[in-house]
Amino acid sequence: MLINHMSVSRHGCIKECEARYKYRYHDKKPRDEGIEEPFYFIYGNIVHTIAEQYIEQQGATPLNEIADAVLKGVIPYRNKEKAPKLPEAYAKRLPGHLRALDRLNGKVGTGGLLEYEFKYDLDPPNERMVTGFIDRVIQKGEKFFLIDYKTTKKGKFRKNKATIKTDLQLRVYANVIRRDFGAKAENITAALYYLEGGDLFPARFSDASLDAAEAELLASYKYVESKDPDKIIANVGQHCERCDYRYSCPFVKIS
Repeated sequence: MLINHMSVSRHGCIKECEARYKYRYHDKKPRDEGIEEPFYFIYGNIVHTIAEQYIEQQGATPLNEIADAVLKGVIPYRNKEKAPKLPEAYAKRLPGHLRALDRLNGKVGTGGLLEYEFKYDLDPPNERMVTGFIDRVIQKGEKFFLIDYKTTKKGKFRKNKATIKTDLQLRVYANVIRRDFGAKAENITAALYYLEGGDLFPARFSDASLDAAEAELLASYKYVESKDPDKIIANVGQHCERCDYRYSCPFVKIS
């Protein structure tokens, strides 16, 4: 199948279902007619924009005022789009998420790099690239603190103190900082910050764990690269109910 780079999300996609990966990244197929982008993705982008604007302005404008400007289209989000009106359920959640951001900023300040972009070769000189963005990178001397904001509701889809230790996304992010800044693994703390409840789950990883994360992405890249698009295997399951191609996929039909 076609591939020009790997990412944590693409890795997750090929692991979940080869057919879905093929439709999205090989065929570049649009969503099936009648299927819209889930609003939780849109909401996540809105909240990230608010969080970023606050840090860019060094806390000069209160979060609620920034949120109001984003929702009114004064501050654009995602490719200069005007934010859509929040459904009632999301409008009720936003104040709590803003308070959670306020609490975090009160602890860590308003410094750091935002949307830190990375791109490097997993297998030089073969240009098997990995790309991505880290929401926030805070450096204090030799110490680094990485934050990834999450708007996920409480439940089984959230990481916890036990599962955070093996989280691929955070290990990849920590490995980027190790590579780009020459930081020691023990000096890098990476955390998921769940705005629903203000739960912060930090973790530190060993060099071996960071090496393994990079190897996992490279293996995934090579796997996609080796697959014949006409011989993909679908993984049929409950996740099909939220797939963008659930109406047209020949492996499963959902009416």
